[in-house]
Amino acid sequence: MATEAKPKLITAEQFMAMDLGEGMHELVRGEIVEVTPPGGWHGFVSANATFVLAKFGRDTGHGYPLSNDTAVLTGRDPDSVRGGDVLYYSNARWPRGQAGPGIPPLAPDLVVEVYSPSDRPGKMWEKIAEYFNAGIPMVWVLYPDRRALRIERADDPVPIVLADRDAVEGLPELPGFRCLVAEFFD
Repeated sequence: MATEAKPKLITAEQFMAMDLGEGMHELVRGEIVEVTPPGGWHGFVSANATFVLAKFGRDTGHGYPLSNDTAVLTGRDPDSVRGGDVLYYSNARWPRGQAGPGIPPLAPDLVVEVYSPSDRPGKMWEKIAEYFNAGIPMVWVLYPDRRALRIERADDPVPIVLADRDAVEGLPELPGFRCLVAEFFD
């Protein structure tokens, strides 16, 4: 009876040092997974989310965003490194001046994911569960086709779902933050 060889699992550090060539990749439980690159609309919505969060952070001194599928360490042994569309860090947790190369040493306060046509609900919820297990307290999922925002919290099983005419406000994690959901899509 032949035994199937298990692939050698790699660490987050090895993954980040690799030249994987063209394409986008994540590390999921020690294995490299190719990710379908998002389209232009995804990039537009991600850029808007980055802008809205950057303006809030600058205006209030509260924090700052990182974008462009920044690495998020979501698990160890085996390691997982996901690419969050937009991350937001408060200066109280990880001051802006400490941001540098490599995987950020702390989980962000917020991850924003933009739902793409290639995303599957089960895979998205798996990724959100990884974010929560990594200590990320809040995840926003933006749905461009529905012009909606779903706010998920690690400590609350009931999400908040907002339409484009609704305001995002009153979030204890982002004191003083306010914008219309439509700002992510217009």
